[in-house]
Amino acid sequence: MSIEAFLTTSIFQFLLIFARIGAAISLVPGFGEVYVALRSRLSFALLLSFVLLPMVKDMIPVLPPEPAAMALLVTGEIVIGLFFGLICRIILMATLEAGMVIALQIGIANALSSDPTTAQQGAVTGNFLVAVAIVLIFATDLDHLTLRALVGTYGVFPPGELPPLQDVANTIARVSADSFNLALQMSAPFLVYGVVLVVGMGLLARLMPTLQVFFVVMPLQLLVGFGLMAVTISAAMIWFLDVYRDHLISFTE
Repeated sequence: MSIEAFLTTSIFQFLLIFARIGAAISLVPGFGEVYVALRSRLSFALLLSFVLLPMVKDMIPVLPPEPAAMALLVTGEIVIGLFFGLICRIILMATLEAGMVIALQIGIANALSSDPTTAQQGAVTGNFLVAVAIVLIFATDLDHLTLRALVGTYGVFPPGELPPLQDVANTIARVSADSFNLALQMSAPFLVYGVVLVVGMGLLARLMPTLQVFFVVMPLQLLVGFGLMAVTISAAMIWFLDVYRDHLISFTE
């Protein structure tokens, strides 16, 4: 093989790997956050692609002679990378959903702050839980498992083959349902607390019609709500980490 052919083949293999890795890194929690510099994300994706080149180059198909076929290969790799990153991102958004439910139940739903993860306004508790989740992903070495699962996608979706779109759509729908279920499980104590509080406020308003129930109960609602959050946040985050780990292990197997 001539040097020109060798370089052409190697560059094509590297770029095809980078198409999948770069697309995934743009969405993976921790690596693909908005507040992470674009240059840092790009550099990390290039470095990871370079490291993976000797491992998966035998799986990369040969350079097709037609530009349309090459564009189809690159598009397929980008779709697979976005699919993996979207799964990780959807699970992470369960913490944001749980935080919004918690804020609604303890009476601070109107206290909004800028969320750097979604680049929009969000509930304070939701932004806090997202930040805690990202920190715990790195503290528990789930970031390493995330990268291992990303490499494992080459066993699930071989390069050069378009992923089955029906299975991709079904998986996204199932992961979205799991994320919503996780958010409800994380915020379940606050849902019970909210129901009990509203029923109690209704009974108190009936027994003492002249009492300004809202002004009396609001400080107690905040105090008990933050106390309940302090007690349950550890269990909620452990639950989140378990679900996140379970979805990633399916790719490593």
